[in-house]
Amino acid sequence: MTKSFALEAEQLGKAYRVYPRPLRRIGEWLSAGRYKGHHEFWALRGIDLALEPGASLGLCGANGAGKSTLLKVLSGTTAPSAGRYRVNGRVASLLELGAGFHMDFTGRANIVLNGVMMGFSRRELEKKTPEIIEFAELGAYIDEPVRTYSSGMGLRLGFAIAATVDPDVLIIDEVFAVGDMYFQKKCVDRIYQFKKRNKTIVFCSHSLYDVRQFCDEALWLERGEPRAIGDSVHVTNEYASYQRHHITAVEEAVRSQHPPVPESQRGRPADMPSILDARIYRLGTDEECYEVKTGDSIEIRVWWRNPRPEVTPIQIGIVFMRGDMTLCAGQGTHFQDVRLAGSAGCLVLKAPGLCLLAGQFLIPVILFDGEGVHRYQEFMMPHNLHVRSYTRDVGLFRLELAFEQRELAPPSARAPVSAAPGA
Repeated sequence: MTKSFALEAEQLGKAYRVYPRPLRRIGEWLSAGRYKGHHEFWALRGIDLALEPGASLGLCGANGAGKSTLLKVLSGTTAPSAGRYRVNGRVASLLELGAGFHMDFTGRANIVLNGVMMGFSRRELEKKTPEIIEFAELGAYIDEPVRTYSSGMGLRLGFAIAATVDPDVLIIDEVFAVGDMYFQKKCVDRIYQFKKRNKTIVFCSHSLYDVRQFCDEALWLERGEPRAIGDSVHVTNEYASYQRHHITAVEEAVRSQHPPVPESQRGRPADMPSILDARIYRLGTDEECYEVKTGDSIEIRVWWRNPRPEVTPIQIGIVFMRGDMTLCAGQGTHFQDVRLAGSAGCLVLKAPGLCLLAGQFLIPVILFDGEGVHRYQEFMMPHNLHVRSYTRDVGLFRLELAFEQRELAPPSARAPVSAAPGA
């Protein structure tokens, strides 16, 4: 490890001992380690970092991925079980705000207590205390016991203590829900001041937008191990593509109801209209694909059969749904006055310049009656459509939006609308 980096880590890991029953812990202690009554749970494993001064790293991942554990190790709150790390310079952490307060001490006394735990001398704290008090905006409450504070007041004081000191490395864990909108803006401005002053920042948040805006690089953790590290836009878009909050169970339920199996195995009557198959291809080719990037052109081909077209006319709809069942877009032959003639055919839906942003999308194909109301069948694609994105756009779609500035006067005040006669 070298001093040219503000923060380094080599194969960093953290394991916790898990005892099935309390007696196992006692037995292990009495046997002086000869009896092993626990198993190890690795909350973190194989983390390599090398952050230069002024670098900013964002952490993303699902709950339980190891983000907070990594922050606790880097801030010195807990010791690593494997590997090593080094922080060159003074470190301040914004983890569980207010967790280190003594409830019977006043806010002023807790400033000293927390500052000493951060490694500051009493003389340094005396210089910083007025600025901390001013930032926290607690007024006379600063000399009241912390147990009399509301939760918001405690968070204000915790943020003010950690943010007012002048660390070389700042470690932040999801703290932008502190206080009202005005105070949140103060917190964000203070973080940006650290960034402009070439301080090193490690930031954890479930908001991928915040990670992109605050950080140059990002680390995606999954089950305690690094999944991807690199440019924050690239990594957060990759994570968004794979993000699956309660999606798997929903998908399995949907696919179990509408399995993409041959018609002969579904027991459908021979004279009933049916969808035989449906696949996704790159536009104008026979290359089947289910992984694309925003802006790619694709087409969806649907093979259908209708033994009695003169008796049972049909319509076909194709829908794009996010994994949580949010309807994103859809199109139907009855919306575009497309007539499905004959007893069989292949319907092609073209999607040039796909505007969907990063994510996993289910694409059900729905077979309707001639009025587009009754559903004869719902057919699921063999695979989801996986869209990757490499831009900073947020939301579901990338729209063609552009700003421009004009020299326009604001609209004049409108005359009040008069009441209707007899009102």
